[in-house]
Amino acid sequence: MRAVGALGWWSRVVTIEPSSAPSAPSAPSAPTPPSPREPAADTGRVVADVADALAPRRSEVSASISDVLATRIDELRGDPALRDLLGASVEGNVETILHVLRHDLDPRGVEPPAAAVAYAQRLAQRGVPVNALVRAYRVGQSHLMEWAFAEAARRFGAAAASQRIVLVVMDYVDHVTQHVVAAYEAERDRERRGRHAMRVARVRDVLAGRTPTGPDDRPAVESTLGYRFAAVHLGLVVWLEPTPAESAFGVLERVALDLGTALEAAGRPLVVPWDAGSVWAWLPCRDDTAPSHEVVAGVVARHGPGVRVAAGAPADGVEGFRTTHDQARRAREVALAAGADPPPVTLFDEVGAVALLCADREGAWAWARRVLGPLADPDPGAARLRETLRTFLGTGGSLATTARRLQVHRNTVKYRVARAHEVRGRPVGDGDDRLDVELALLACAWLRAPATE
Repeated sequence: MRAVGALGWWSRVVTIEPSSAPSAPSAPSAPTPPSPREPAADTGRVVADVADALAPRRSEVSASISDVLATRIDELRGDPALRDLLGASVEGNVETILHVLRHDLDPRGVEPPAAAVAYAQRLAQRGVPVNALVRAYRVGQSHLMEWAFAEAARRFGAAAASQRIVLVVMDYVDHVTQHVVAAYEAERDRERRGRHAMRVARVRDVLAGRTPTGPDDRPAVESTLGYRFAAVHLGLVVWLEPTPAESAFGVLERVALDLGTALEAAGRPLVVPWDAGSVWAWLPCRDDTAPSHEVVAGVVARHGPGVRVAAGAPADGVEGFRTTHDQARRAREVALAAGADPPPVTLFDEVGAVALLCADREGAWAWARRVLGPLADPDPGAARLRETLRTFLGTGGSLATTARRLQVHRNTVKYRVARAHEVRGRPVGDGDDRLDVELALLACAWLRAPATE
């Protein structure tokens, strides 16, 4: 049953991957085959004979397979050095398979050829997708089977021998692809870590003002980062709550890329890892228009409840690159100061004043209490009054707009505003303290009260 299934699979492979390489030599007239049911010993002998016959021609077979791979798989074309490594990998695999067939070895017990592992590592270094590597093995297997079947057909028909060749080569390809894909993934991870380390070092230099020091060294820095400084930048900090035990760079990078798409960035964002649970990112903007809170929140919501984003304000040039990043980090500090469950999106334009107060949170709370009096108390009732008064002032004193935003009745807003004035001890606008009141309300909304409160 296993052999029949294998041959059925083989017929589908041949249908999907028709050979475009030079066909295997046509079989000469063969003697009439004996019974289709060949004894096991005869099957083994025919398989070994097929392998013996192909062994002296392995270079020809390998070259034919290499030509097919380079023709059908676009990612494997081009670089002559890569083509040479492809040829060495193919020849190493062909030689190993023929050795397994000649000596009736277990294909799962052999070591992958060193050239095959080296080729997988080189593809990883060049950023070639791993599916191109896997497809190369499938197509190579298909073409090698054509050579083997043509030779087997010369050996008394050799139906059972063909079945055994199918099973052995399938087992070999399955075994070796597991090893070469593992080598590919390990090399890709090593290359990625190396690139990340280099990019992080360059970003730190830029943020510290050490580079680029002038127009002459800017191209080299931009080449390393894959990002241009002659643009308007939007700085982001993207992180997960709670911080994961292992690196989540891939997840956070996708969030940054999706934000670039949603905000119609002028190019690919620059994303670098900061720690296991956060990344720094910069979006190249088309102008200095501030990002939409709703758009950013929509992207964040699609990536799950643990994602958080803090954003600076758009700024241009190298100095803008630094400024917007500093603002994004300050916005994140405000988000973290808000409590154990930071808001999904925090924009610097919305919390800039509070960000400056984060340097001295206890002092900020003391000042807010002085401005607001008992209205700064941390109990839920006072917090509800503060939120209503803050929204009311932010709408220019519109009861209708405040009611709509808070989803309460207009009379409720009117009552809470009057009650807030009463708790504070004097109405807002009594004197020149309206700006202080608005800032104090904002500080209370974002900063946790000290533990002694």
